[in-house]
Amino acid sequence: MPLPRLSIAAIALLAAPAAAQTVPGDAAQAMLYPSDRVEVLAYTVEGLSEDEITLLTQIAADQKYYAAVAFAPTEGILAEPTVMAANFHTIDAARVAARAQCNDRRSGGQACAIAFEVRPRGWEPRALQLSADATEAFAADYARAATPRAFAISTATGQWGVGTGADAAAAALNQCRSAPGAGDCTVVVAD
Repeated sequence: MPLPRLSIAAIALLAAPAAAQTVPGDAAQAMLYPSDRVEVLAYTVEGLSEDEITLLTQIAADQKYYAAVAFAPTEGILAEPTVMAANFHTIDAARVAARAQCNDRRSGGQACAIAFEVRPRGWEPRALQLSADATEAFAADYARAATPRAFAISTATGQWGVGTGADAAAAALNQCRSAPGAGDCTVVVAD
């Protein structure tokens, strides 16, 4: 999975997940959304025509949640700074990543704004949220593994890891941290 480039400030904002609690697998399963059902939220922002909104809403509907599209309003949606940050564990993390990448790429003018979000259909905040790919890995790798087992995530990058056996938590953290920028990995599910 491609990892987004984040500024140091963005990483710092995401480095401490909001009081992440470790939950058992059955509780985690009840909190997760189906990985293949998304909804697109288009914001009313200056600089987007109705045709652009319609076209980009259709494109965004094929992306994996949690995702956000940021663009530089003074440059337009089809300009170089426009970026989609996708497959994060929360919509907030996707927003931060999209804005950071967009602002790094813009050549001046207004700061980047969020134009679209992709989230699970029927989304509401939950104590545990995983990206679409991590949700699939949870079902395929974690839920089918023997105990002891652990599932770790990086909020900053959308990375995850699964560990099993006596050192399940350490193995999950090591797998999660194998991606650049994923130093914020934490175990969120364990049995």
